[in-house]
Amino acid sequence: MKKAILILTMLVSLFACNETKKQEAVADKQDSTAVKMAPLEITEIEPDTSETVLESDSYESGITNTNEEPEEDITAKDSINFDKYSVDVQEVNKKAPLDFSSYPDAKFFKTRITEAYNEDTSVVFGGHYVGTIFGCGASCIMGFIMDVRDGKIYDLPLGEQNMCFWDIDKAISNPDSRLFISAICKENEDSKVANYIAYVWNEEQKVFESIAEKEFLIKK
Repeated sequence: MKKAILILTMLVSLFACNETKKQEAVADKQDSTAVKMAPLEITEIEPDTSETVLESDSYESGITNTNEEPEEDITAKDSINFDKYSVDVQEVNKKAPLDFSSYPDAKFFKTRITEAYNEDTSVVFGGHYVGTIFGCGASCIMGFIMDVRDGKIYDLPLGEQNMCFWDIDKAISNPDSRLFISAICKENEDSKVANYIAYVWNEEQKVFESIAEKEFLIKK
């Protein structure tokens, strides 16, 4: 009798143990399935709608004089005697091919020079020169003139050495004159006196020669 009770007890215990393992297995399976099926949480990054302001580049946009008009008591552009160095303006029917060998350093600006020479049909300086002027820094400008007769290229007297901090105007020329005004300056913001950085083109020597103000200013 005792043996039968012992066997029965062992069977009950074994059954209970199997049931517990089955329940644990089911729970483990459910937990595993829940992990695998759980959706990924995606956090979207909102686009930056803050305004971005880009400063304009004078190298690409060209020269824009943003200075205010000079005061009436400042001697400036109207006092320049371009007629003193006048020349006849040549009519441009056909331009000679550009000659970059005439000024080797011009090759660094070949695209800009070529575009200006091909697109501009009007003489802008010295009777037979087409020109191009562009920015080279904060208030710095540089440029070239190209002879429509033979395609030769010449450097304009610009750059930092021919600029000033308080400028009234710069790079002034006439198609029918050899006079070139690199800059009109004043010593400070409140100054009533204008100073000039000026050159005359020597057609024979093919160079710009510095000239004093008294040689081209109109006396009042």
